[in-house]
Amino acid sequence: MTILHKKFVVDNSKLNIGPTNSFRILKENVGGYDNIGASKQDFKNISKDIKAYIDGSDAQMFVDNLKMKKLLWGAFFCDFEVDDEQCLTEAFWKDSICRKNYALFGDMVSSDTTYETNRYNMVFGPFTGVDHHKRCITFGVGFTAKEDISSFEWLFTTFLKAMGNNEPTCLITDQDPAMKVAVRKVFKKTEHRFCMWHIMEKVFRKMDRDLLKETYFHGKLRLCVWDLGLEPLEFEEKWNKKIGEFKLETYEWLTELYKIRKLWIPAYFRDLFLGGIMKTTSRSESENHFFTSFNNPHVTLVEFYMRFETAMDLQRHSQAEFDNDLKNKFPKCKTPLVIEKHASEVFTCSIFYQVQEEVYNACFSCRIEEFRRENDLEIGKIDEVNRKRTFEVVFNNTNYETNCSCKMFQRHGLPCRHMVWVWKAKNLTMIPDKYVLNRCTTMATKKSIFDLEGNILDQCTRLVDKKKALNELWSEIYCCVSVAEQNEEDLAELVKNIRDLRLDMEAKKSANNTRSKTQDMELLIGSVVPSEITIKPPKISSNKGSGTRSGKKDKGREREGN
Repeated sequence: MTILHKKFVVDNSKLNIGPTNSFRILKENVGGYDNIGASKQDFKNISKDIKAYIDGSDAQMFVDNLKMKKLLWGAFFCDFEVDDEQCLTEAFWKDSICRKNYALFGDMVSSDTTYETNRYNMVFGPFTGVDHHKRCITFGVGFTAKEDISSFEWLFTTFLKAMGNNEPTCLITDQDPAMKVAVRKVFKKTEHRFCMWHIMEKVFRKMDRDLLKETYFHGKLRLCVWDLGLEPLEFEEKWNKKIGEFKLETYEWLTELYKIRKLWIPAYFRDLFLGGIMKTTSRSESENHFFTSFNNPHVTLVEFYMRFETAMDLQRHSQAEFDNDLKNKFPKCKTPLVIEKHASEVFTCSIFYQVQEEVYNACFSCRIEEFRRENDLEIGKIDEVNRKRTFEVVFNNTNYETNCSCKMFQRHGLPCRHMVWVWKAKNLTMIPDKYVLNRCTTMATKKSIFDLEGNILDQCTRLVDKKKALNELWSEIYCCVSVAEQNEEDLAELVKNIRDLRLDMEAKKSANNTRSKTQDMELLIGSVVPSEITIKPPKISSNKGSGTRSGKKDKGREREGN
C-alpha cells in the first residue's frame, strides 16, 4: 500500500465512503483492478490501522487537534469538560468563519441534537442559522455525553462565551424539557420558541392512524397552524373549531399543545424576527441530516472531526458558489415598477423572488379601501382580493417610515405587498434603506467583521499550514494526471518526471529515515499520538436516540463498512 492508496481511502472516508467502495472507485480511475497495486483487503486494513492508531488516545488527540487550531488561528474557539475519571464529557468549538456568520446572521438561531455520529453515542449539537441565500449555516457545534440540564447549560453558556456573550434575538429548539430549563437559565434576553416542524411531525406518532387516514384532520390542522396572518384570537377560534369538528376535545396531547401555543404558534409572536427559520421545514433537521450524511455510529472523535471539516468545506463552498452566481444572474421582473428593478439589484436571488411576489400582488391583488391624513402621517386601509381582512399601513412623508399591521417586515425582514402598494402610490423608485436589511442583500458577507483583538475574521483562516500545502500538492498531481491522460506521450513524460523527482528525493534521505506506518498515519489524519494521556475517551452514553431505530440498522449509516 503506497501513501497514494492510503490517502485515497482516508479522503473517501471523509465522505462516508468505506474501503470496499473506495477500492471499486479507484479501479475506475486507473482502468482495472490489476492496475490498483493493492488488494481489497489491504484497503480494509487501512481503516482498521487508523482506528488502532487512534485507540486509547482518541479524546486526547481530539482535544489536542482543537488546541492546535487555536494556536494557528487566534479566532478559533474551543472548550471541553471531563468527569471525575478524566473522561471527556462535553466539547464545543467554532472557527472564525462561524463567528463572522453569527455576527451577520445570528439574530435567529436553531439548536437541535442528533445521534449516531460517533462510537460513544455522544449527542452532537450544531447551532444553525440562515444566510442571505436562505441556506443553512453553522455558528458552532458541540458534543455532550448526557441530555440533562447541566449538560445543555454548559453547551449554551459556552456557545455564548464563544460569541462574545452576544445573545440571539430568538432561539428555536425542540420540546426537550432539560433544554427548555437550560435555555431559561442561560439566555436572559433571547426569546425561546419551539420548532413548529418538530411538533407537526409528531402528529403522525401521537394521533390515531385511522383518523389521519380516513379524514382531512392533518391537512386542516396544518392550515390552521401555518397561517402566519392570524391574530391570536383568530387562531384560537380556528383551532377550537377544528378540534370540535373532529370531536377531539378530550385528546390530551392536543390539549397540551394548546396550553403551550404561545411558544410555537406564530400568531403569538408576530413582532419577533424569525426570518423564515420556523417556516416550511426544520432548519436544524436539515442541518443534522447534512452532518450525519458524512458520519456513522462507528467513527472515533478524531475521524468525526476530519469529516466535520469536510462537511464545513462543502457548506462554505456552496455559499461561495451562490455568491459568485450573483455576478451573472439577473432575475427577470414581472412588473414595470422601477421599485421591483431596484429589489432585483440589492437582494440575493432567493430573497428577491419572495419580494417579487409581494410586488406582483401589490399591483394586481391590493386596493385602497380608505385613506386619511394625521399630521405628517398618511394612513391607508388596504384590502386584498379573496381575503376578508384589511390591513392598515402608516406612511411618514418625511422619512418614508412605513408600518403595516400584517407585520411581515417585523417577522421576516421583507417588505409586504401592502407597504409596496403605498410606495407605488407615492411614486417611490427605490425601497427605503430601512427596509433593505443587510442580511438579505448581495453584499451581506462583504462586510468586514473584527474579533475582540481587532483582527478581521476572514483573514484569520488564510494562514498556510502543512495540511493546506499537502492538499494543494495532491490537487496539482490530480490535475496533471487529468491533463496528460488523453495523450500517451504526455502521460509517459509525466510518469518519468514524477519518478525522477521521487528518486531524487529518496536519494537525499538516509536509509534509517524511511517513512514508517506511524508517520503515514500522522500525515493522513493530522494527529500525533500523545506522549501523555490526561483526557480519556468518553464513556458509552445511553441517550434517548443512541440506539438503532426500530431495531433496524440505518443502511445510510452502514456505508463505512463497504
